Order: sequence, then C-alpha cells, then structure tokens
Amino acid sequence: MATKEIDRRTFVGVAALAGALALKRGGAHAKPRSVTLMSAARFGEEDRGAVLDGEGFSSFPLPARGHGMAELKDGRVMLVGRRPATFAAILERETPERARVVTPLRGHRFAGHAAVNGRGQIATSEIDAETGEGVAVLRDGDGAPRQSFPVGIEPHDLLFAGDDRLVVAVGGIARAADVKGPALNAGNIESAVLELDARSGRALKRHVLGGTERSLSLRHMALAPDGETIAVGMQDQDRSQARPVMALLRLGGGLDLLPLPKGDEPAFRSYIGSVAIDTAGRYVAATSPKGGIVGVWRLTDGSWFAGYRLADVCGLTTADEPGTFWATSGYGDVVHLRADEPGVTALAHWRAAAAFDNHLLRI
Repeated sequence: MATKEIDRRTFVGVAALAGALALKRGGAHAKPRSVTLMSAARFGEEDRGAVLDGEGFSSFPLPARGHGMAELKDGRVMLVGRRPATFAAILERETPERARVVTPLRGHRFAGHAAVNGRGQIATSEIDAETGEGVAVLRDGDGAPRQSFPVGIEPHDLLFAGDDRLVVAVGGIARAADVKGPALNAGNIESAVLELDARSGRALKRHVLGGTERSLSLRHMALAPDGETIAVGMQDQDRSQARPVMALLRLGGGLDLLPLPKGDEPAFRSYIGSVAIDTAGRYVAATSPKGGIVGVWRLTDGSWFAGYRLADVCGLTTADEPGTFWATSGYGDVVHLRADEPGVTALAHWRAAAAFDNHLLRI
C-alpha cells in the first residue's frame, strides 16, 4: 500500500516491544477503551493479525499477508489474504490464534475481500489463477462454497445492500496468468461496479465510467446507513493527469464523481486505499497511502469537506459517534478522527510497534 514498500513493511515502530502501545498526542487515555479494532499487520519480518482494544494491543499468527475483513453474523471475523491469496481465516474474537483456514475455489485465488448478509451468508471475490477472470462466491456461515457467479476481470471489494443484492467492484485490470505484475490494459481498464441478484447471480445493473475516466479502476466501497448509497474508491492506471478518484453510486442509478480538493488536486496521487461512511450518513472518508491523506466529502451533496495528513495512512473504519472515524498507517499510527466544522481533527493519536496493512475493522 505504500510508495516505499520495503521501508514501510520493515518498519518496527517507536514502542519498545511489538505489542506495546504508546500515546502520541491528544486524548485522555493511553489506549482506546470502548472499541475493538482488527487489522492485518507486519511485525518485523512476520505477517500477523493485530487487535487493539481496552486490554491493550495484541497480535495473532496468519498463514501469509492479510488484507480485508468482515464480521460474521455470529461475531466471528473472516480475514482474507492479500490478492492473490490461497487462504482466508475465520477467527474467534476472543481466541483469534485458533483460526480455521478457508480455501478458494479450486484453481482460484482470493482477491482480498469478503462480505456478509443478514442471513449469515458470506461472499468472497476470487480470481482464476490462469485466466484472471473473476467470480463472486457465495458461502455458508462456515465458509463452505455454495454458488459462484462470473463477474469479470479482477473483482476486488464487495458488499451486500440488503440480503439479496450483492454489489461487486470489478477492478478490470488485465494481468499475466499469475495475476501479478503490471496492468496489460492500463489505458483501457474494464472496470465496473456490478449489482447482482445474490439468489440467482443475475446481473441487475453494471455501472461503468467512460471517456477520460476509462483508466480508473473501481476497487473499494462503503455502504451508507440508508442502504442505497455506496461510496466507491478508485485507483488510476494513467497518472498523466489528476482525475477524481472517488464516486457515489445510488443503487439502480449511476456513478457520480466527487471533486478533488480545489488547489490541491494531486493530493491523492491517483490512489484510494480504503473507504468509510460515518454512522450518521453525513460524511464519506477515503485514505490515500501514496498521498498520505485522509480525505472527507459531504455525503449530502458530494462536496469536498477537508483532509487530514498522515504518512502512509490506509486502514479506515467508521467510529461510533457521527462524523468520526478510525484510521491506521503503515508506520503504526492509530488515529481517532472527527469531521466537524471547520475541518478534520484528531481526537486521539496512538502509535504501535506494527506496520498496519490496508484495511481496518471495528468489531
């Protein structure tokens, strides 16, 4: 997720021991007391999972590097390996070290994300390791596959909007057969957000960008409290100019691009890593590790609100109070943010001895 991958992934932090958590600035406590946060993280040379709660900061083993997470209906968590991954892990919140490993469909790789509906069904995005073609896989509450639906080249994030509508962000970046390496179609990304009937796999609507926005890969999403509005974060494969990298989608409608900050259009460096919407549905936030910024827009009219600078920030999730978020960085930062007039401020800022990875889950 970082511009300097080696530097970030080998960063250890300012605390004396991995597992220590230190107050950096702001806030009244040396650790959050009313929230539990989970992320994949790097500890020295080891890929692990990390949990931060009122008891402190702890870690647990993973088979390989992790990526996205989803809370299951029974309170367990599914953590999916970073694309192209051969594992996902279903974790008990109290004993995450006793993970049960879930595998992708035969010949496929996980694409980094999972989603859960109100009936407890799990959906995962997966990629054929040879062709790069993607599928959305419906699984039962224990991760066993039940159905799969073709969705296009390189699916990434996905979410349920209601129990029977599955929304998939299809990155559209064609790569070599091993699904690694640079894009083979950088100037003509086949990207879309796809609405599916989760019972049959029937495509309800396919949302695409055209014109000068065809180089944008739609990758990460967040659902607003109204259940109908989705924020979409993008990554531009053509960085010759600064294009919008955030959009709003009204289900059944279309994609509306959000503006870049006026006078600081290159701030996001063409890259969004995570997206979240606050509990009141007033603000949408997005992180750019390449730009070192958390950007916030007003959800009511899509206008730019304000930004908060934090080096290599990527992990992002909604906090309890309206207008508040949690963010993490590859340098061990854990920040409680508030969007309110006149801008975005840190309510508290901790630093841990871990390099947090792309995504963050509040459980």
